Amino acid sequence: MRKILVGLTILLLSCSAAGAGEVSTAGGGAAMSLIQYQGNTQSRTDDRPPRPQRYLCVVPPRQSDDRTRPYVCRASAGRVGGTCRCPNVVGTGRLDLDY
Repeated sequence: MRKILVGLTILLLSCSAAGAGEVSTAGGGAAMSLIQYQGNTQSRTDDRPPRPQRYLCVVPPRQSDDRTRPYVCRASAGRVGGTCRCPNVVGTGRLDLDY
């Protein structure tokens, strides 16, 4: 009985070692290799989290102001295109996203 168990153990180990490298399909005889999962499925190359959206309030200058560029200040999150105000600036503006 002991000889049979030793023989079966050797047979089992030799079959598993021979089959570990390559598995053949039953129908076509084509070989396919075993693929091991590496554990990394991220497509991004950096580990930084994505930047959160920042909102800006854009107030156009009055006609009496001697400037052509609008006044811009940071604003709290809200509906883009809605009205907003900047501190120390006269008038209202529109909420926009900072790109």
